[in-house]
Amino acid sequence: MKTSRQTITACLAVLLLLAFALPAAAQEESGESASSHGNGINRAVSYSQALLSDRFLPGLPDFDGASGYQTRAQKIVSDMFAEGESDVSDLVQVLVANNRTVLDHLIVNIATQTIYECNINGEVLNSSRTSTGAKGYDTPLGEYKVVNQARKAYSQKYESWMLHWMGITPDGAYGMHGLEGSSYERKLGSVASHGCVRLSREYAKDLYSRIKVGTPVYIVDDPELDLPPFREISEEAALSIVLDVVNPCDPWDVF
Repeated sequence: MKTSRQTITACLAVLLLLAFALPAAAQEESGESASSHGNGINRAVSYSQALLSDRFLPGLPDFDGASGYQTRAQKIVSDMFAEGESDVSDLVQVLVANNRTVLDHLIVNIATQTIYECNINGEVLNSSRTSTGAKGYDTPLGEYKVVNQARKAYSQKYESWMLHWMGITPDGAYGMHGLEGSSYERKLGSVASHGCVRLSREYAKDLYSRIKVGTPVYIVDDPELDLPPFREISEEAALSIVLDVVNPCDPWDVF
């Protein structure tokens, strides 16, 4: 059934292209300007690419649920499109030009007690176990960013030293860090903190060396969160992301 649908979709795309392209070609042969048909051809190309885009980048993660998360690549395209950039080729090049091996943002999933390092397209570059807030000390969900860093910070409230502190709230109430000693690491993977995101000493030190102030941090509680692994992006894959944002449509609703 899937093969049949793809075949029909491909045929419809080709027919749509021919329907717009042939009249334009005939007009060019007669010496007339084809500019009036340019928009029609562009629309045909857009629709055909939208119809076939699932061949290039299937299963983009859908974060409309508990997390409310949208991939940064989709957000970049959406923002540029909203600002008036409608050239698909330019939007594709913006995505291709971004270095996707670089850490772009973090996702802390309370449901699985895992922190994910993600690139601009929401793909996982690295992950590690965490301990977030125990009962009565819940780690708040939401969108944050790293606001400050310190190799060693002292919590007067809990009378403890926090190693490789990466604060996510200006008041210092919440952040990501390691702790002195190693006994706490046995609880990583389960709730245990006073609200912060606890990391192993080794991972906290490593992340601290690579993180930047301003890096987005998303804290979610989503047992169904399914993040894709990193993979090289092609222009076709980038095109699929762009079309998903600027020309979303169900192939069976196009005609």
